[in-house]
Amino acid sequence: MNRLLLLLLLFSVSVLSAQDEEKAPLTFNDWKIKPILGFQGWATYTSGAQDFNLGSGQYVDVDNRANFMLRRLRFGSTAQVGDRLFFKFLGAADFVGSDQRSATIGGVNNGGFPQAQIWDVFAQYKITANSEGLYVIGGYLRPPIGRESMSGAMGVSSMEKGFNQWYVRQHLVGTGPGGSGGVYLGGLSSLGEKLHIDYRGGVFNPQSNAISVGPLYSPLFAGRVNVMFGDREKSTWAYGLPAANSFGKRTTLALALNLASEGPSSTATGGVSLLGLDGLFNIGHFHAEGEYHLMNRKADDGDVADFSSVTYMLRTGFNLDVTPQGLTDGRRYLEPTIMVYGFNGALTLDEYKNVLATNYFGGQETIVDAGINYHLRPGRVRIGLHYVAFSGDRGELPEDGRLSWYWAQAGIGGIQRGNYAGFEVILNY
Repeated sequence: MNRLLLLLLLFSVSVLSAQDEEKAPLTFNDWKIKPILGFQGWATYTSGAQDFNLGSGQYVDVDNRANFMLRRLRFGSTAQVGDRLFFKFLGAADFVGSDQRSATIGGVNNGGFPQAQIWDVFAQYKITANSEGLYVIGGYLRPPIGRESMSGAMGVSSMEKGFNQWYVRQHLVGTGPGGSGGVYLGGLSSLGEKLHIDYRGGVFNPQSNAISVGPLYSPLFAGRVNVMFGDREKSTWAYGLPAANSFGKRTTLALALNLASEGPSSTATGGVSLLGLDGLFNIGHFHAEGEYHLMNRKADDGDVADFSSVTYMLRTGFNLDVTPQGLTDGRRYLEPTIMVYGFNGALTLDEYKNVLATNYFGGQETIVDAGINYHLRPGRVRIGLHYVAFSGDRGELPEDGRLSWYWAQAGIGGIQRGNYAGFEVILNY
């Protein structure tokens, strides 16, 4: 299977090189450049958080707190060159102003000069001139695994994306953002008026310590097949997935199979694999989406370690039209929404040995996000008010071990994460 995928990728490159030069775009007259700017600002209030005190061996309360941060900033541009070649650059600055002891999950990006980073840089070429049947895409981007990881953060209905995507990205790529160098093929075909299929698969750099993958090398292979009944999610194939909330524009049931595999590497000497399912349902102004991933890691350093974990997410919402009478510049919607996501890892000391051997995380957690969004310009401008509650179980595992987000915070160590109420503003252009 891996050899067949590599042959397909090499074949696509040969097809590109054989294109008629007269049809290739040569001047800037053929370029359509669009800027990208997205802003997500948060104000939160955290209660019930605790730190683990190594000296006393006890969890101790920390003060409740308000926090104001720039949760996400996205900036960049796209360029459509002719009708077949497409480029995208996207930069990011996240967690600017975050307090480590707020209950919000993630890192911090404070100091005199908060950092920005590259999020996506890729080129995409449409191989089949008169259909959406085959594209090739390559650059620095996320492997095509999981609806949550492939969807834009500012389009999800919950205040935060489900961090089930974080566990998937850590499992496959070794980082939270999940970007990796790679190339893959994809396309969109209709098998009937109400039956469509989106397919994509490719090869990516393996997990590394940012300098080298180490003496062991095995590329990451990842693929996803999505079958859609009813309307297509999008009329054209694209790298990312559209938001689940279509504001009544489609009636769709979509079911996808996700597969990934990486051989022996320095982080998991026995290799890693993933088997996952995700789905979407749209009817009228109701939407629901979810996913479930089984992740396996192995180590073979004399003693064989075999560790499996599960991460999942379910989110739903419904739009209520509250457009004032006489308003002529678009619709206004209130959207009640709820999300549940979780991670189920090791709970016993025997399982924890495998967690350490395969460089992953133990413990379990469940997170519930309930709130309401007000869409001033659907898909572009919204405000939201949410409450996010956390719970977890670490079983026999040590308080300061390699644990899930409920039990650990970078820069602090062992914690029990509190709950938070939050207000957000999103501007997404």
